[in-house]
Amino acid sequence: MPNILQKPDLIIKNVIALTMDPSQPKADAVAVGQDRILAVGESLEIQGLAGPDTHIVDGQGLALLPGFIDSHMHLLSLARTTQELDCRPDKAPSVASIAFRVFEWARIVPPGEWVRCYGYDDLALEEQRHPNRHDLDEISPKHPVRVDHRSGHATVLNSLGLRIAGINANTPDPVDGVIERDSNGEPTGVLFEMYGFLAERVDFGRSRNKLLQGVTAANRLLLSYGITSLQDAGPNNGIERWRGFQELVDDKTLQTRITMMAGVRHLTDVIASGFSFGAGNEKLRLGHVKLMLNVITGSLQPSMEELLHLATEATQSGFPVAIHCVEQEAVAAATKVITNLPSLPDGVPPHRIEHCSECPPGLQDLVRHSSATVVTNPGFIHWNGPSYNKNVEVDLQPYLYPIGPLDAAGVSIAFGSDAPVIDPNPWPAIYSAVTRKDYKGDPFPKSGGQAGIRIESTIRMHTISGAQSEGTQSYKGSIAPGKLADLVLVDANPLTIHPEGLKEIKPKMTIVGGNIAWEGR
Repeated sequence: MPNILQKPDLIIKNVIALTMDPSQPKADAVAVGQDRILAVGESLEIQGLAGPDTHIVDGQGLALLPGFIDSHMHLLSLARTTQELDCRPDKAPSVASIAFRVFEWARIVPPGEWVRCYGYDDLALEEQRHPNRHDLDEISPKHPVRVDHRSGHATVLNSLGLRIAGINANTPDPVDGVIERDSNGEPTGVLFEMYGFLAERVDFGRSRNKLLQGVTAANRLLLSYGITSLQDAGPNNGIERWRGFQELVDDKTLQTRITMMAGVRHLTDVIASGFSFGAGNEKLRLGHVKLMLNVITGSLQPSMEELLHLATEATQSGFPVAIHCVEQEAVAAATKVITNLPSLPDGVPPHRIEHCSECPPGLQDLVRHSSATVVTNPGFIHWNGPSYNKNVEVDLQPYLYPIGPLDAAGVSIAFGSDAPVIDPNPWPAIYSAVTRKDYKGDPFPKSGGQAGIRIESTIRMHTISGAQSEGTQSYKGSIAPGKLADLVLVDANPLTIHPEGLKEIKPKMTIVGGNIAWEGR
């Protein structure tokens, strides 16, 4: 029997515990004291540790996993979508239908108040283009309108919205952003990489009460999916965002643990406020420095020289960097920069490549050589597979999100949802990582050419690898004595269920720090 000095507050028995701990891969029961795991073992011996006040949960033979870690998402954007107009392709498959939904919403919103929408996808729309201000002006002349692309990297404003934002033909493109213009030089309403620009200049009417309502809904959604930790990858995160997150944690609006990346443009203020990498605590901590690297109008933005300069400054300040890379040109540039950065201090986790969306074999070798962790998004294959099959060049399709080849090459991989770009539910993503099928059950790519990965690997990438990607593996990410009691009980054993059933797995109970934070039916 394990030798422990305190009586457990909680025992979960009669489970199939998939621990992600190589020294004890499976167990029947777990004992918890306060917020930590005290012991892991067989139900009889663990139950023998119980005291008169120990709460005992019978897992009824279900699977117990470490709490999931979403290694790349955007919490406040997810919270906002709970209060905005849904324009995802299944709700609005055309520009005309987006305009109609805006019209219907504007009928009930007071004149002058922003109409906020999210989730449109230009490639999935019937017109195969972005909506523009002309599509929105006639149906919303008294309301400023903002429609955000599903990726978060494009935004459409109507003419009134452009005026409020101070954008006209004479407005220069901001650093890292592009104002799309027509043949006369007038803004079309389509803006690329201008989220921060708009946030600094426009009051979108987000009251604190609305913020709290949105975060409460997002927190409950994440817990219902078994997500107990998240990494917020906002490129505009700075000291004010940190203080906002601290308030949400302190008043228990947010129960999910959060690691906040710092936007590279805000790093100076973060350091000046006395923060260093890993600052904070187990509920809120400071993580990597986020850099955006995109291919806009055919060239890298920022340039290789500027990227190296920004990344070197962050590294010399003791921070690892996380570089947003979708296009293969961006991935290649990021690997070269990361390879040439100064050494990180001991105990600091590796640099990261976020998304690594397009990655052919030669580029996979460069990624491996860089020693960067790849934080990628198998959920994109699930939800966007049909669009990729239709719109991505056939020769490139086998190398979109090549999780299997990267894993086989020894690249460290963790999973993130990039929510609210897609639903943060990890199980559809796990299904697609294992099967390489989309939500319709069709293989991606249709021509074949890439196998999935083992289910054990996908769970690892959502748990202990997520902790390793942020440097918290010493106290979370697996079910082992001494680690935080962040756990999720699910309704099927992912190791034995047919792969087609993976996407339907549902949590029954989510535990954060030894407390039952959510229970399903």
